[in-house]
This record gives sequence, structure tokens and C-alpha cells, in this order.
Amino acid sequence: MRASLYALAVATMAALATPVSAARPVLVYRVDNATATVVRNRLVITAEGAVRSGGWEKPRLRVSKAYPAEATTLQVLFVAKPPLRVNSVVQALIPIGARKAAPLPRYGAKQVRVIAQTNSIIVPITTRR
Repeated sequence: MRASLYALAVATMAALATPVSAARPVLVYRVDNATATVVRNRLVITAEGAVRSGGWEKPRLRVSKAYPAEATTLQVLFVAKPPLRVNSVVQALIPIGARKAAPLPRYGAKQVRVIAQTNSIIVPITTRR
């Protein structure tokens, strides 16, 4: 009986001591605007949007690898790490942004689709002069 209570206490403490980095990235709430520009033989993608609460960390743009070679649209996921449930955070729409420099897409890609939880935006790939 005493050993099982000790094991339960240790498991509870370990669960509460989980670091913030243990949260997996998920799609942000929405994307408001985005750009895709070729700069020095790299595709630079930027996105701005919002999350539903404070405490979100490490926003990223993740290029989807599951697209056919002849696809004209490059799929990009707008993700971030959410706050832990045990943390107290402000409940409001909070702006968030991310930037990614990626290799140039295949010859057929002419636009980028940035995907969030509630919407997506398609922007053309432009060349910076």
C-alpha cells in the first residue's frame, strides 16, 4: 500500500514537472497574411497570424513534404508550441509570426499555401530585385 502511494506521488510529480518543450507543435489559430519571395536562390516565406491565448512558443513554418513533383502549390503548415495546461495564460487573440528560408521548390511551384487551424492563404512566389 505504501509503495503504491509512493509510486503514484512520484508519477504525479514527474507529470507536473514536464518541461514546456515537451509540448508538440500544433497549427496556430489563424493566418492573416503571408509572403513568398525568392532571395539569393532561397525561398523566403513569412507568415503572420494569431493564437487563442498567451504562452505559445517557437512559431515555425513547416514545409509539407507530401506534395507531387508537378504541383503548382507548395503547402506550408503554420505551427507553434502551445502552453501547458497547468500554466495560467491570458485568454485573448495574440499575434504571432514566423519566417522560413527554404530551398527553392521544384520547377512547377508558382504559389505557396500557408495553412492554419481555421483558414489558409495562397500567395504567389515573387522574385526580389
